[in-house]
Amino acid sequence: MQEKLELATLLPEGEPYHSIAHAVATGDVTAAEKLAAIAVRDGIDPLSVALNGLLKGMDAISILYTRRQAFVPEVILSARALRAGLDASGSSRDSIGRKGVVLLHTADGDLHDIGKNIVGAIVEANGYRVVDLGTSVDSTQVFEAIRQNNPVGVLGSSLMTSTRDGFLSTADQLAAAAISIPFIIGGGACDRAFAGQRENILYAKDPGEVVKILDDLTIA
Repeated sequence: MQEKLELATLLPEGEPYHSIAHAVATGDVTAAEKLAAIAVRDGIDPLSVALNGLLKGMDAISILYTRRQAFVPEVILSARALRAGLDASGSSRDSIGRKGVVLLHTADGDLHDIGKNIVGAIVEANGYRVVDLGTSVDSTQVFEAIRQNNPVGVLGSSLMTSTRDGFLSTADQLAAAAISIPFIIGGGACDRAFAGQRENILYAKDPGEVVKILDDLTIA
């Protein structure tokens, strides 16, 4: 059994970063927005506010989520607080996406987005800029987004077995175009056996595994 982690041990110690990170980790949108704006007004660089405060809070809730000490509603609220803080401080998502761009979508015909949103929040917290293509995205839309964003990876989520075959079509088109970026899928309708039908599909059982795969494949 894993030892229970206390939130305070995962947050930065110095101010204003501790308070900013705490606001994000606890999903306090108003506080995250206010504290981030005050920090910038007081002369702290917006990028520092993002990296050393806002993202540290999102990282903390991500760690607790992967250890089953935080749950879906908490992650979603933290993601909202993160975005509010970024907007209030003027931090650019391009500047914090230091590891590269990742595309995110659900399979064509699948309108479920909670799992997708959680993955996006955690991947972003770990240093990637997430471009969310939305729900029910077909392979043509994925290819257009690849052309526009030059991503380091593509993530797909599916909760319906009737829609997951769209991932096979996307994988086939990626292979035909000699596009070798990681194509990682997950969600209730997917498993390793399904992903194993194509050599260029990787399966991730949870957001933490998504980040590990991306880091292993994209960071030298």
